[in-house]
Amino acid sequence: MGSNTKNKIFHYLDTNGDGTGEKNAIGDYSGAGLTWFYYESTGYAEIHRMIISYEDGPGMRAERYASLPAALPVGIFVKQIDSDLSEMLDLTDNEPITANAEWGELCYDIELKSYGPGNEFILARWTFGQSGSPLALDQGQKLVVVLNDDFTGLVSHRFMVQGEISR
Repeated sequence: MGSNTKNKIFHYLDTNGDGTGEKNAIGDYSGAGLTWFYYESTGYAEIHRMIISYEDGPGMRAERYASLPAALPVGIFVKQIDSDLSEMLDLTDNEPITANAEWGELCYDIELKSYGPGNEFILARWTFGQSGSPLALDQGQKLVVVLNDDFTGLVSHRFMVQGEISR
């Protein structure tokens, strides 16, 4: 018989880490310190992938973020944080994601979607197992997307993690 579906993780990163916070990262996070959108594990979890998706008006370009007029001044970092809030792993190697094309340096699987006139979408799939194994989180550890820029021009901006809690 297959694995128990109640152990599956399908979780949008949010500001509380448990599904109760804001899930759409379209605020102005500049000047407010670092804002976390994250998943906090309730047991031993294996995160197999993260889907990054954002929607904005037409005109997305590789060297800009979404359809904003320029690259992000600070950029986005992705980190694994321990239960004591210490950094365990910097998945972006201290190189921020500031432009659309830079997700491809980490995820490889990235596409610009346009369905005729109207908004455009960036979809990226970061498969952690492609680096050798899923991202393992013990209870209380977090997978965090760190934001410190203004995203108010975006229509949507989400990060979905998928995996399994095994104990």
